Amino acid sequence: MNKYERNGKLLTCILSGKIDTLNTSVLENEINENMIEDITSVVIDMQEVDYISSSFLRIVIKIVKAVSKENFVIKNVNPSVMKVFKIANLTEIINIG
Repeated sequence: MNKYERNGKLLTCILSGKIDTLNTSVLENEINENMIEDITSVVIDMQEVDYISSSFLRIVIKIVKAVSKENFVIKNVNPSVMKVFKIANLTEIINIG
């Protein structure tokens, strides 16, 4: 179950489970519902995510375009998920910690 916390202009998305092609549309809708106009920064906490598909990368890129790469962070990424970001060369563009 994903959780979303808003604190002023910051949205923190706490994701869990597998993020695959079957559930990325639901995830994208949830994020869109929480990306209200005054949100200028986004943190995605992936501590409980053990798998991502390439369809999740499209969502990440969309968020970065909305808030800028300086205002976007992905944190608590496990090694298997980090591998997907590295293969896609997103570790060069996105702040992943």
